[in-house]
Amino acid sequence: MKRLLKQMKWETLLSSSLYIVLGVVALVIPDTMVKTLGYLIGILLIVAGAVSMICYLLREASQNYYRNDFGYGLVGIAVGILFLYKVEWIISLVPVILGILVVASGCRKLQDVIDMKRLGYGNWVTVLILAAVNVVLGVALIANSLDAALLFLQLVGAGLIFSGVTDIATCFYLAKMAKGHFDDLNAVDSTFAEVVDEDGQKD
Repeated sequence: MKRLLKQMKWETLLSSSLYIVLGVVALVIPDTMVKTLGYLIGILLIVAGAVSMICYLLREASQNYYRNDFGYGLVGIAVGILFLYKVEWIISLVPVILGILVVASGCRKLQDVIDMKRLGYGNWVTVLILAAVNVVLGVALIANSLDAALLFLQLVGAGLIFSGVTDIATCFYLAKMAKGHFDDLNAVDSTFAEVVDEDGQKD
């Protein structure tokens, strides 16, 4: 049991340390982190695409009926190459897409404001303010897509650091509690053994 707890402790410490290191990198140099992640994704897509195409070519024609592995492989390789050469552009697309969705949500709320005003419902001003905030945030995401992506990565980095630190603190606390528990068990066993020895001597 002690060996298992010790193994779990070291696994937790290693994983938590990795979280902290990744979090610091994402927090301090997010642009480098973005490029590294983009390159890794690109390489994985190229490898996966190549494997898919090779598997397609190695199988018999009868087994490839209605399978699109070759086409998917080509697409994977093409997207992977795009990641390698245009990583910042691709990463910046994520906030743009999110920004478009946020703007669309704001426009939807504007329609709700019009409907509420025409129907004579109250509190339409609150919905109007929310709609305006939606549109402004969405436009900001679209206009500053790369900065938004870097900021998001920094927030993820802060979350990783927090997770790693709290995991380490919890690990040490639980290890301390477990040690106290085992010490108490050992003390009980020793006392019981002494009592048994005394009874045996009396007999």
